[in-house]
Amino acid sequence: MSTQTRSPSFRKALTGRSVGIRPPWSSEATIKSDCTSCSRCIDSCPEAILKPGPANTPVVDFSAGACTFCKACAEACPEPVFSSTDACPWTLAAQISDGCMLSIGIGCQLCTDVCDQSALRLDLRVRPVGRIAINQDACTGCGACLPLCPTDAITLGDYAHEG
Repeated sequence: MSTQTRSPSFRKALTGRSVGIRPPWSSEATIKSDCTSCSRCIDSCPEAILKPGPANTPVVDFSAGACTFCKACAEACPEPVFSSTDACPWTLAAQISDGCMLSIGIGCQLCTDVCDQSALRLDLRVRPVGRIAINQDACTGCGACLPLCPTDAITLGDYAHEG
C-alpha cells in the first residue's frame, strides 16, 4: 500500500501557503528569521492546536480544535517571533466553497452551530435549503468550524479585517 503526498509547491499553488497557518500574531517572515524551534509556544498552547511544522517551527492544526486567542503561545516565546497581542491576531476568515452540502440541497449547519462570533449564519432566502452567509468582519479565523464540516468545504483565507 503506497501513500501519496503532495509536494509543497503543489500545496502552495492550491492554498497559497506552503507550510500551513502560522500561530496568531506571527508571520512566516518572523518564524523564518527569529524562531529557534524551541517548541515553547507549542507546549504552552492549552488547546493543543500548535504542532511542529517544517524545521520544527509551529503551525496550526485546526483538526485538533479552535484557537481561543489566549496569547499563551506569544507569552511563552522568548524570541521576537510574535507581534503585539493587542493587534489583530491574523488576517484569516472563513470561506465556503461550492462543496458545501447546502449547495447540493442537503441541509447542514454544523458550522453555524459552533461559531461563537455568529460570523456564520444560515441564509434561508436561498432555496431550497439555504446557504451559509459569512460576516467576514465578525469572523476571527479561530477555526472552530473547520473540523466539523463533513465535506471540508470551509477554508481559512486571507481577509483584511476592518478596525
